[in-house]
Amino acid sequence: MPNRFNMAQRDILAKIKQLRKGRGLSQANMAEALHVALKTYQNIEVGITRIDIDRLGQIADVLGVAPYDLLDGSNKGNNEDLIRVMNEEKVLYDKIITDKEAYIAQLEDSIRFYREILREDRAV
Repeated sequence: MPNRFNMAQRDILAKIKQLRKGRGLSQANMAEALHVALKTYQNIEVGITRIDIDRLGQIADVLGVAPYDLLDGSNKGNNEDLIRVMNEEKVLYDKIITDKEAYIAQLEDSIRFYREILREDRAV
């Protein structure tokens, strides 16, 4: 990823942490509100687990701010780049899921085919 993205991501995570602490919320409170494990939230906040635009919206809801408020920094170009990258990432994940679903459907067809062969063999 470009260095600008990494800087923008760090800025967003710092803003999330600042707002969380400012509202008196612990990481455990955030994890519970987001319906994730504490370790998962901790990994989000330190940048180990990257957040997509949907998760950013969920975090913003818990913190009582608009998602854009988490992106609002001194360099709006970085924010626009980040939004673009996150949207591209979401499209990529949707394609991966669609491809995996198609692969699963092919495997299910193969299973049905081989089960039918086994039934025919047993009938003979």
